Amino acid sequence: MERFGDENGMPWFSYIGKILILIGMVLVFGGIGVLVSNYLCTLIYGIDISQLNLNNIKKEDVQLIASLKLVQTLGGGFGMFLIPSLLFPRVVSLHANTLIGYAVKPKFWSIGVSLLFVFITVPLISWFYQINQLLSFPADFKDLEMSIRTMENQAGVLTKIFVAADSIPMLLLNLFVVALVPAVCEEFFFRGVLQKYTQLKFNSAWAAIIVSALVFSGFHGQFYGFLPRFALGVVLGFLYFQTSSIWVPIVAHFVNNGLAVVMAYYASNLSGFAIFDESYQFEWYFVLASLLSTVMLFYFTSWYSSLNKNTVLES
Repeated sequence: MERFGDENGMPWFSYIGKILILIGMVLVFGGIGVLVSNYLCTLIYGIDISQLNLNNIKKEDVQLIASLKLVQTLGGGFGMFLIPSLLFPRVVSLHANTLIGYAVKPKFWSIGVSLLFVFITVPLISWFYQINQLLSFPADFKDLEMSIRTMENQAGVLTKIFVAADSIPMLLLNLFVVALVPAVCEEFFFRGVLQKYTQLKFNSAWAAIIVSALVFSGFHGQFYGFLPRFALGVVLGFLYFQTSSIWVPIVAHFVNNGLAVVMAYYASNLSGFAIFDESYQFEWYFVLASLLSTVMLFYFTSWYSSLNKNTVLES
C-alpha cells in the first residue's frame, strides 16, 4: 500500500510518477472512447468525426450534433475521466471508495448548502468572467490573443448549437449529455481522484483544492473562461472536502450545468434565465453581496461540518 504523509518531506517523486500514470490513463482511455464513439457514429449515422470541420456546423445538422454528443459522452466523459478514476485507486493501492467516497451518503444539509453555493455565487462568477475578458496579451503576442479569442468565440457558437433543443425529449438528452455525465465523470476525476490523492499525499486540503481547481479549469481549454471555472472548481472542491461525499459536488456541478441547458431551452420565453449566463453583467452591489454571502457560507459550512463530525465522534 502506498504511504501517505510519511515520506520525510519528499513526496513529490512518487506523486509526479503517479500523476503521469493518471495522465497516461486519460490519454489511452480517452482515445479509446473517441475511437469507439467514432466507429458508432460511422455505423449509425455514416459520419466520420475525424473528417469534420466543426466551424461549419449548423443547428439543422441533427445527425452531426448527435454524433458529437456521442463522442463527448463516450470519449470525453466515460473514457477520459470516469474509467481512469475507477482504475487509478489500484495504482495507489487504495479501494476506489476510499479515494473517491462514492459510498458516503450525502446529508440533507450538505445538498442544501451545495445548491445555495450554486445560486449565490452566480454574480461573483460572472464578475470573474468579466475580469477574465479584460486580460490582454503583450503587444508582441496580439496575434496569439486574437487567435485565442476567435477560437473561443467559435467554441461558444458551437456550444449554443450543441445545447439547442426544440422539444422536451431533446432537453432531457442535453441534460444527460451536458449536465449529468460531466457532473459525475469530472467530479470523480478532479475531486474524487486528483484532489483527494493530492490531499492524502501532502496533508493539505486547501493545496489539493487549488490544484484540482486549476487543472479542472485548464482542462476546459478556454483562456478567457479560466477564472470563472477556477472559482467554480474551488467551490466544488471545498464542498467535497467538507462533506467527504462525492455526490455533493456532483449535485452542485449538475445544477450549474443544468441551468445553462435549461436557459438555452427557455431563454426566448423567460428572460430571467439570462442571469445564469456567466457573461451577464451584474451591478457592483450584487457582486459584493455575492462575495460576502459566499464567504459567510464558507464559514458556515466549515463550522457545521466540524460540528457534525464532533457529534459523530462523541456518540
